Amino acid sequence: MTSMAKAPVLVLLAAVGCGSSAGTGGTAGTGGTAGAAGSTGSGGSAGTGGSAGTGGVSGSAGTGVAGAAGTGVWRPFNDQSPWNTPIANGAAVDASSTTFISDFSTISGQTSFWINIQDYSVPVYWVDASTPSVMVRASLGGTGFRTGAASDSVAAGTGLAPIPANAFPAAGSDMHLAIVDRARAIEWGFWDAIFTQVGDWSVGEASTMDLAGDGVRPPERNNPWWAGHGPRACGFSLIAGLITVDEIQAGAIEHALVVAYPHIQSRYYTPPASTAQGTTTDALPTRGILCGGRIQLDPALDVTTLGLSPAGVAIARALQKYGAFIGDYSGAVSLYADASDAARSAWSGVLANDTAQKIPLNRFRVLAIGTIYDNMN
Repeated sequence: MTSMAKAPVLVLLAAVGCGSSAGTGGTAGTGGTAGAAGSTGSGGSAGTGGSAGTGGVSGSAGTGVAGAAGTGVWRPFNDQSPWNTPIANGAAVDASSTTFISDFSTISGQTSFWINIQDYSVPVYWVDASTPSVMVRASLGGTGFRTGAASDSVAAGTGLAPIPANAFPAAGSDMHLAIVDRARAIEWGFWDAIFTQVGDWSVGEASTMDLAGDGVRPPERNNPWWAGHGPRACGFSLIAGLITVDEIQAGAIEHALVVAYPHIQSRYYTPPASTAQGTTTDALPTRGILCGGRIQLDPALDVTTLGLSPAGVAIARALQKYGAFIGDYSGAVSLYADASDAARSAWSGVLANDTAQKIPLNRFRVLAIGTIYDNMN
């Protein structure tokens, strides 16, 4: 796995056990706290989300790090990133793909995609150099935390981050929050983010991601161990794999998506994941697709015959062209869309929790799994 380039500004902490997520919450990553249960088959009821920060709902064409192929829509990471690399024709399929997908597509009560928008998703706030920084108190420190200190990481501590005054974490037990500066190519990602008072936040995990790089953190077993941790259970940044307003309006999603589901395999992971889901009653080390596993919708399937809306077709085509990486535990088979108030307003009549339900889960395949790491959790 390629190590992540360290961001040149203060990062949030990357905790050992962050990010259970979506649907019913579930157990956090490495040693994290169990998430509160949500309703089966849904991503939760409407939550706070939060309105857009500086810069509005999404980036304008030509700004930021990379433009999505042919659309002019901003996307994070360079073109060589696994998130932005189309799946090659004839890509190798894992020997256990049929077994994995048989389980993935037949979980009781969870046999179709649910798009997390209101709860357990990711509100994105766009900032720039003029956004004032506020104090962040993190349980564990990660890459970029306390920039300029002898070590980027501390067991617990405080640091600064440009969080807009109108920012709110996602509803649900994970309380994810993403702060993105396109010009400086940085994400500040938070898990278990709680606003405590004016100019002061408490978070369970905080870490930055270099959005001009490949979007891949080093494995957690590397030294320093904390560099592998991110706000999702599998170590991913929050903007990675997220459905945004601009790309749905453009009619094309030019990157891989992130998917979470109840039977994610615990303990083990493969790049681009850098940590593993913790073991729960649902997530077990003996079944399921591990963190970082890549699934692909059958490229021969004519998605225009599925009765999907335009947004649903865009999602299906992305799942054929780029696929999706397994990124977290969820009580439903979940995809993720921007959950800020501004984005949710734009989703009205365009994208809903059931927009992808007609995409058949049994028409997926698991691509060949590479190096497997044991997170011992």
